[in-house]
Formats: sequence, structure tokens, C-alpha cells
Amino acid sequence: MRERLNKLKLSYKISYAVALALRYIPDIQATYWDISAAQQARGYELSSKAKLSTRLKGASNIIIPLIFSSLERINTISTAMQLRRFGSKKKRTWYTQRPFKASDWFVVILAIVLFGITLYLFKLNHGRFYDPFN
Repeated sequence: MRERLNKLKLSYKISYAVALALRYIPDIQATYWDISAAQQARGYELSSKAKLSTRLKGASNIIIPLIFSSLERINTISTAMQLRRFGSKKKRTWYTQRPFKASDWFVVILAIVLFGITLYLFKLNHGRFYDPFN
């Protein structure tokens, strides 16, 4: 999501804010239903059968804890972003793939050769490890 918004030449701060907001919509919905179930368990009437004043009072008993839990979540996220110095630079750097160098190919080939030697020695010894009594 953020990458697509950045390709549209939007600021990375705006694209991150949009992606973060969309990410937490399901969490807020789940919190809403949890608070609603807790309030109904306490005996608050929230169905359409109740009077309007009772439903408004029940809705406020859901919305206020939902706002406080959302503010707590926002505080946690903003603290984490500040600790990671989000937004300290004007321009964002992105991870890019680098081509293999000769030393990278050497390590890959060395690993394959060592693996082959291990398989050969395993087959040579019939799958047994070192046994000092043999």
C-alpha cells in the first residue's frame, strides 16, 4: 500500500499514515465488539427494543472506552515511531536489491561444496557418525 502511494509521488509520511489507518480499522472494530459484549454482560440494553435515551447512554458506554483504547494504541505507535526516528529526514530511503559480487558467488559455491562433501562422507560411512568403538 505504502509503495503504491509513493509511486503516485505522495509523501512517505502521508502514505504511511494512510496505510497505518487502514491497518488498524479491523482492530478498532474488534475492540468495539469486545466492549459492546462487556457492556451487554453488565446489563446495558443496546438493542433497538430499548428507548432512545437508554441506547444513547449504552452507546456512550461503548464509545468512551473505545476512544481511550484507541488513544492508548496511538500513543504506543507514536512512541515507537519516535524511537525509530520516523520523519527525521526529508527524503525516505528504500531497500533496493544489489547484484551479486564475486565474493557472494564464492560463498555460495563454498557452501554447496561443503554440503556435497558432507553428503559424500555421510554416504561413505553409511549414515553413521563417529563411533570410537568401531
